[in-house]
Amino acid sequence: MRVDDFLTLNEISNKVNSNPAGVEIEAFEMQDPMRNLTFPLRFEAMVIACVVSGHGRVGIDLREYELEPGSLLVIHPRNYVYSADTTDITVRVLMCSQGVVENVLPKLTDLMPLLMHHRADPVEKLDETSQQHLLDFYESIYRELQRPRTPFLKQKLICILQAAMFEMLDIHAAMHTPRPQVKSRKEEIMARFILLISENFREHRQVSFYSDQLCISAKHLSSVVKELSTFTAGEWIERYVTVEAKVLLRTTDLTIQEIATRLNFTNQSFFGKYFRHQTGMSPSAYRKSASE
Repeated sequence: MRVDDFLTLNEISNKVNSNPAGVEIEAFEMQDPMRNLTFPLRFEAMVIACVVSGHGRVGIDLREYELEPGSLLVIHPRNYVYSADTTDITVRVLMCSQGVVENVLPKLTDLMPLLMHHRADPVEKLDETSQQHLLDFYESIYRELQRPRTPFLKQKLICILQAAMFEMLDIHAAMHTPRPQVKSRKEEIMARFILLISENFREHRQVSFYSDQLCISAKHLSSVVKELSTFTAGEWIERYVTVEAKVLLRTTDLTIQEIATRLNFTNQSFFGKYFRHQTGMSPSAYRKSASE
């Protein structure tokens, strides 16, 4: 679909997740995609966007990125977007629901290196050929969405999306040194662990909670996570909590007590000790340094 000028990415995200036809995937072109948005924000969907013209900047999870023709953005559900200057930018976007992200992509264990890479580095520059290959998949999904709805439309769209993800994996492999292959079961555990953290890190900071959800021992979970990512399971949880705290301190007017409550700390003092241990700074000192 071609997005109406008054429709924001957040509204499209909500539409994808509550799609009454059950399609859960959309393709559209947009100018100044971040207009009319209040920051910081999170999309309740995965956004894969190619910049086709213009220049600008976007902030994702406390890092700022330059955007230019050929830039590829992959914003996962629960990534924070905290600022943007995209008034001069035209993008073509594929968006899929959180349900697709949670129930389809983790089963494609070969995609695990790609998903991990784009969680850490959500923006990268593609050459002209690589970008055109991805835009071909965009056009395929766009054309399918223009046709009358059929019983198997969602399945067809998911197949095209999966093919696009494997194309991105080929591009990633050409740009980065591939790591040794590991058993697919470990890849699936890692993928589901990351998804569980993104949903539950505010309430649950114990590795045992996640191992119970995955029906494996905490020791086995920790071993798999360490092998695949070089970080321990506990460090992954701490990273999510710390990034959330930093974003809220840096981009909102919430009090430190309100942030502590939002992150499910028993009191402000305990939150302060946790934050200082992770960053070497108190929450108030970090907020002051960020504002300066």
